[in-house]
Amino acid sequence: MNQQPNNTNAEFVISYQFNAPRELVFGAFTTAEALNEWWGPAHCKNSAISLDFRTGGIFHFKMEAEQGTNYGRFVFGAISPYDLLEFTNSFADAQANVIPAPFDIPIPARIFYRLLFSENEGVTTLTMTGQPVDASAEEEAGFRAINAGMQQGFESSFEQLTNYLSKIAN
Repeated sequence: MNQQPNNTNAEFVISYQFNAPRELVFGAFTTAEALNEWWGPAHCKNSAISLDFRTGGIFHFKMEAEQGTNYGRFVFGAISPYDLLEFTNSFADAQANVIPAPFDIPIPARIFYRLLFSENEGVTTLTMTGQPVDASAEEEAGFRAINAGMQQGFESSFEQLTNYLSKIAN
């Protein structure tokens, strides 16, 4: 299965700073307990179903909200502790099979994310890029169309991560 992004100009980029060492920030992606605390939309109750944090491993999770329940999954790619994390993200069913997104707009079934972690004087900058994988031109256009919503969604998740980091740092 191809885990690499399409070679297109459809790209999502977000950068976020955390007042925490990059070991803590990176570590928040490595355990189910941590991900349960912060991953996903703020209006959802998120819970890990399974997590196999290794190259080729899967993180399968459930997101429960008033509107209903959705599932998602990551398939991890390159992992370089404290520096780099890559994964392909998809909506999934309860058994972790990839399914189409539950939106009216066509978006790629799989999105490749690359997260780079850098630290300066105790402040970690996380730079995340995302690109469609094996997407049609219509799905790439949908991906570009939801960019603003993705920015808001990831900022909300990263605010939850900030809160989580402040709890574990004390």
